[in-house]
Amino acid sequence: MTINNIARKYLLVPLCMITGAWMGEAMAGTSECYAIKDADKRAYCLAQVKRDSGSCYRIKDGDNRNQCLAEIKGSRDRCYAIKDQDSRKACLARAISR
Repeated sequence: MTINNIARKYLLVPLCMITGAWMGEAMAGTSECYAIKDADKRAYCLAQVKRDSGSCYRIKDGDNRNQCLAEIKGSRDRCYAIKDQDSRKACLARAISR
């Protein structure tokens, strides 16, 4: 047995197992999101689980869309587009703490 074979056996197998477990959790999260009836809440949930800003663009409410984009993209400029003052301050506070 060569060193390459030993490395593959003891490093790749656990890595594959960890990756498989992580993907299983992500899949369970998306199925829970698809069960949500409200379209905006479902899109927000999918954006959070998949970490995909494309789902944020499906949200109809402008403030919620900007909040979602600020969280997913990590950009404070989206917080400034939120019209509700309290929501804007909360968004900026979360963006600063990251």
